[in-house]
Amino acid sequence: MAPHKNIAVIGAGVVGTCIAAKLVEDGHGVTLIDPLEPGRATSYGNAGGIAATSLAPLSMPGTIQKVPGWLMDPLGPLTIRWSYLPTLAPWLWRFWRAGTPEKVEKQADALSALLKRTYDDWEPLWKAAGLDRLVKRDGCLRLYESKADYEADAADWKIKRDRGVRSEMIDRHEIRQLEPDLAPIYEMAVLMPEWNFVTDPHRIVTGVADYATGRGLKHHRGKAVGVRTGASGIEAVITDTGVVACDAAVVAAGAWSHEISGWLGSKVPLETERGYHMTLPKPNVEVRHTLHLGGWVMTPMEMGLRLAGTVELAGRTAPPNWKRAEILVERAKRILPKLDATDGSPWMGHRPSLPDSLPVIGGSPHHRNVFYAFGASHLGLTEGATTGALIADLVAGRTPSIDMTPYRIDRF
Repeated sequence: MAPHKNIAVIGAGVVGTCIAAKLVEDGHGVTLIDPLEPGRATSYGNAGGIAATSLAPLSMPGTIQKVPGWLMDPLGPLTIRWSYLPTLAPWLWRFWRAGTPEKVEKQADALSALLKRTYDDWEPLWKAAGLDRLVKRDGCLRLYESKADYEADAADWKIKRDRGVRSEMIDRHEIRQLEPDLAPIYEMAVLMPEWNFVTDPHRIVTGVADYATGRGLKHHRGKAVGVRTGASGIEAVITDTGVVACDAAVVAAGAWSHEISGWLGSKVPLETERGYHMTLPKPNVEVRHTLHLGGWVMTPMEMGLRLAGTVELAGRTAPPNWKRAEILVERAKRILPKLDATDGSPWMGHRPSLPDSLPVIGGSPHHRNVFYAFGASHLGLTEGATTGALIADLVAGRTPSIDMTPYRIDRF
């Protein structure tokens, strides 16, 4: 297929920005469309993890049985706004159906195919954009207070082991050496050297955007409100600030993507997992690794210690529940007795999630010059560069190095 000349990429989060960079590197003229500057929405406040070991889908055998306990726990990893439940119910049904043993194995294989490429795709982009110093390669510690807690995660660890994830068991004494400011409440931990982190996820996105802009990327500040199609497929993206003509378009608008794909004939069951963080500018403790504590994490960043995680299912328009961010501080104080939470800054963002925990990456079944890249859920930063490389292959007519069937938009 002849290269496209002008490509519109809708969405300036980490995924859309990486796609734009890869397309620019291929010599295309690219316009990045978003009402905000690159990285100012969901990509701004994530936990910073390059979670290349996260191979287990969110829906696993037994997950649904845990939900009532989570909902009853005020410090639990999940909450649902009950007024949103009628809207949410069809997605929850699909989520439950995705958690059968056979489906989980297939989904884990598809996640593994993507995540095995993580560093091969990210490293050249970090280097080209001058972002290497923001990447910390010390690994992640998954902490457990007891052997029973570890054994409760047996299915997750089996999925990882079966697909070649490297890990190292750490005892109580070694935890103390690695993280001396932690309270002595952890009996064991698992060190995952392939799960690393960045010290400022927003600057990762702006750095990639600056790199691509230097190679010719154009920016259009506006919200996509429609598309214009013709005999050749998509011809323009219509925004509230103007029209962007194009020979092809990529939809990478995160939790808003399903609205745009619907205009183009593809309906998908996309839901937003609202995630919260609290960043503590002067925490008075030293944290050396990403600390994984089940449904949330701690990451040492340039702007302070970031506490991030939990899931709130409440849709896109409900106001934030800042108690979800405050809960993270309550948890952290138990783990880090000397923690200073003064002047902590709360934040909330929308993770775009599909019931089977797999992203949509691929072409439209209705328009030959439309491509989709959304639904990475908790792994947008991790999958960003790989998604960009795969979309660039598809746009150019190259055969990607992995089977793209599991990520097709019409799989539901």
